[in-house]
Amino acid sequence: MKTTRLLPWLLFLSGALIYVIGLWRACPLLSGKGYFFGVLMTGMFVTYAYQRAVNLNQNDERFASVCQMVALITVGLLLVGVWNASLLPLEMGLYPAAFFVSLLGQVLLQRSSENELSGES
Repeated sequence: MKTTRLLPWLLFLSGALIYVIGLWRACPLLSGKGYFFGVLMTGMFVTYAYQRAVNLNQNDERFASVCQMVALITVGLLLVGVWNASLLPLEMGLYPAAFFVSLLGQVLLQRSSENELSGES
């Protein structure tokens, strides 16, 4: 495994684990756990779909607008959920940061796998 491939995996896994494990312990109700897990999955899906369309040169303006709208709604849901959860002030900043680190790792993973398929380094 090359170093350029290791960093995106570390970002993706550390962000997702901090987000999921931290909010799992912080939310007492199963509905809260499902809410935050659903927000993470929606964020990951929209970034995956957009990056996949870009990699295949199949994106258009309408698709990009829909992806941006869904991404903004997802971030809004995350912030509203964190604001209304009974979290410590440190946790209110940690979990959104972990969310964004996880998404960054996912985007970097897709870009590095595209570069490997096209033969670039």
